[in-house]
Amino acid sequence: MLGKVVANLQEDVEIGEFGVTGALKYVTGYTGFSGDPAEQNGNYLVLHFEVEGEENAVIQAKLEKGNNPNFVTLDSDGILIVRISDAAQDLIVKASLSGYKTVTKHIPLHGLVLEQEA
Repeated sequence: MLGKVVANLQEDVEIGEFGVTGALKYVTGYTGFSGDPAEQNGNYLVLHFEVEGEENAVIQAKLEKGNNPNFVTLDSDGILIVRISDAAQDLIVKASLSGYKTVTKHIPLHGLVLEQEA
């Protein structure tokens, strides 16, 4: 996970019927996430997305109230790592297959607990 182990970033994170739940640990010095020192400390969410049975699906994601207004296309491994500054955000995920419609899901993050800096 860009130089970190998932267990060092989060605990008991799951996507359920009502959104994402679990705890995000406070991390400092996460240089693998960003070269920008302002983005190297905080709470990071790691999720894996896939379109079942479809290796050629294009999956994109963004935070609804995030710093980047554009969707980011996930690599073929389907792993998303985002810095969460407010659990009131929603994650927006789009999955597309060539020749088929795009499916968009809004995933609430309000069930996350953001640990504070020690």
